[in-house]
Amino acid sequence: MKGIIDSTLREGEQAANVYFDLTEKLRIIDLLIKVGIDEIELGIAVQNPETRELIKQAGKLAGCPKLALWCRCLPGDIEETLALSPDVLALSIPVSDIHIEHKLGQDRRWVMTRALESIRQAKDKSHCYLSLGLEDASRADPDFVEKISCLAVEEGVNRIRFADTLGIMDPVSMFRVVTKLRKQFSIDIGVHTHNDFGMATANAVAALKAGVDFADVTVSGLGERAGNAALEEVVAFLVKRSNAPQYKLKYLPQIAHYVAQAAHILLSPRRPVVGEDIFTCESGIHIDGLIKNPSNYEPFDPAEVSLMRKIIIGKKAGKNALRHKLSSLGLRVEENHLTGLLTKIKKESFRLKMGFTDNELLRFCSSEK
Repeated sequence: MKGIIDSTLREGEQAANVYFDLTEKLRIIDLLIKVGIDEIELGIAVQNPETRELIKQAGKLAGCPKLALWCRCLPGDIEETLALSPDVLALSIPVSDIHIEHKLGQDRRWVMTRALESIRQAKDKSHCYLSLGLEDASRADPDFVEKISCLAVEEGVNRIRFADTLGIMDPVSMFRVVTKLRKQFSIDIGVHTHNDFGMATANAVAALKAGVDFADVTVSGLGERAGNAALEEVVAFLVKRSNAPQYKLKYLPQIAHYVAQAAHILLSPRRPVVGEDIFTCESGIHIDGLIKNPSNYEPFDPAEVSLMRKIIIGKKAGKNALRHKLSSLGLRVEENHLTGLLTKIKKESFRLKMGFTDNELLRFCSSEK
């Protein structure tokens, strides 16, 4: 693996009713730098006059990684994009027959010609890193994907970007596709995964396991329709399960909450990795295990993602959980009273259909004396 590419400012902002202003974009970039993201896709230059100022300001930020701009394989678009001198030119062209026919109104020959001419134009005008994105590659004829990839390699592109545009793949099929591409080509390979069937993160990880060089992500999976692979999920998995210590987990909740606020969307408290309640436990069996050793029921220390473990006492609590919780609150209950108190707590919790906060638990216990 060579890196993670964040596309929150391009793919993420394409989500319906999501708009980031310049200040918000720069703040997001700053947080991405803190996380340690390797490449940031800033957006599209064409018909976006603010992109010039964004790439200018972003490049001044300390530790800024490579900055990419997305671009269609059209001469005017390429010219306008290269004028901004991005580190990475992310060309994109549809390769599935349904897109070629019903979106472009063209045929495969036209796509091959347009890709060839676009690569040559970009290489004539710039020395930037050149990526060719194969839109809807997962629904394309594999032989055509191979053919256009071979052409791109011959013309000197630096990266092929395989896009599962409708999120139809699963981790097994993604692993197989990437394994085949990896054997065929020595240049960089990237993947862009969508979440229409809830597979985006799993597909991105499977691709990385199969030897892909780059995987695209967005903060909290923000993007078209059901979104994309979630930055926080992919990064946390890489750090904790794939030995990638270069990424800083402690900033993940901060960037997730900031993007949610800027995009005017709700961040679920049970959102993997960054949700405020993912380390909240009410089940007596699980609390007992946590008391004995947190690793029994926690995949990593909550502090690593700037969160805290929370134990709630309610209908699902057990004696050990109640004893531990009361002790942590400075309240000691005689052992012979514990069972009776727990029974009352369970009954009241069931009536309320919720567990007790710390203050509510203390008040309840005081009223039962």
